[in-house]
Amino acid sequence: MPSIRFFLANTDHPIQSGHGLWHQPLADRKAPGSPDAAARMTDPLTYGGYFKAVSGFCASRGWESIRRAAQKRLHRPVAEEDVGPVSIFLEKHGAFYHPGRIAVVIKKQTLSFVINVAASAEGRRSLPIEIQALERLGEKRPFGWLPTVYAGTVDPIPMFLGDWFDGYHEFHLTRSTKKKDLSLIVWDGAEPPCLLSDEQAADLYRQATMILAACYDPVTTDQIFPWHHAAGDFVVGMRDQAVDVKLITVRDYCPFFEMKTAPADEGALLGNLLVFFLHLSIRMRLDRLDGGSEIVWAPDTCLAPIVEGFFKGL
Repeated sequence: MPSIRFFLANTDHPIQSGHGLWHQPLADRKAPGSPDAAARMTDPLTYGGYFKAVSGFCASRGWESIRRAAQKRLHRPVAEEDVGPVSIFLEKHGAFYHPGRIAVVIKKQTLSFVINVAASAEGRRSLPIEIQALERLGEKRPFGWLPTVYAGTVDPIPMFLGDWFDGYHEFHLTRSTKKKDLSLIVWDGAEPPCLLSDEQAADLYRQATMILAACYDPVTTDQIFPWHHAAGDFVVGMRDQAVDVKLITVRDYCPFFEMKTAPADEGALLGNLLVFFLHLSIRMRLDRLDGGSEIVWAPDTCLAPIVEGFFKGL
């Protein structure tokens, strides 16, 4: 039986049954348009309940979920005795999920996975839909843009295990003394924070738009929606000053229109595509300042990369 340790975000903040937060309800970030937290859950999930539920899910049936995920990642069989120490980190309190990071040692090699736990009513409704959407897109677009779903459950607490993208972080618009316009900053924990150059920001918008356009189905209008920069749905990794963008959540993949049949002709198909592009280009520019303040509008310099990413995705 491998050892299991619990942490808040990083190893500097371990937590166990004697910790002051153990019996406290998880912090709750209300989803847009949702009722107050108190009205959504009569028996809120505590920090201790969270860690117990995640560790129980991972350890069940001889660590089957972890072994299945490790086998797909390593491309070789993984036995129960191969599973070494396990660390579970509570990373974030989102509007839909409380994402955790699971670091597990498999024969001296550490692998990281995400565990998305749905504690709210909105999350419980969303989680089965997201699992289905990620599995569907994983087959249609197997290019590493999205996390793979390895295992999931809805009882007693809905959660699913997927890829954790090491070295990837949220980014948001910010005001910087170095530039007149708003800039993109990466939440990588560095001091000073990483401020993207104009070229890096352009490539980020280009890649994010490309992912969404490539996942759009021009016949059915199936598309990834909703998504929000303010929610940190896209993340960015830095590779020798080059940016690489991934999408860590797909809350739904469904038609934009209530379509009973395929578009009647090419004109109708292109009309739908135009609506998709306009909607996409507007939302791509919207964010909350520093991730949680007022709604802001990205500078005009993002428009050309958005158009380029759209056509590249098509």
